[in-house]
Amino acid sequence: MDILMQENSLPLKNGDFQLVSGVDEIKQQIIIALNTFYGDWALDYTVGIDYVYGLRHEEFLEYDIKKQICGVVGVLSVNNFAIEYDKTNLVINVTASIKTVYGKVDIQTTINRG
Repeated sequence: MDILMQENSLPLKNGDFQLVSGVDEIKQQIIIALNTFYGDWALDYTVGIDYVYGLRHEEFLEYDIKKQICGVVGVLSVNNFAIEYDKTNLVINVTASIKTVYGKVDIQTTINRG
């Protein structure tokens, strides 16, 4: 189980945090992993997507994004993976079908470094 996050906030119900589990928990953790950038987490500066290096090497960026997804506990494999990189606006659109211990999860998200 994990605490539910919605649009970068923690919604409360009757004064308590809401919890998420199963497929929704894995989906949430994938989104968090994709929005964690190399050097941003104070407890471990080696965690996250190396966005700066990826700007110059798109193949590395694709590998790094897949690595972040596969690093989430419960993810078994990444299928039908595609990224669309917008260098002008510095955003990456990620679409993937992911096999997890709970079944298939479809992800469609935007990574925004700006």
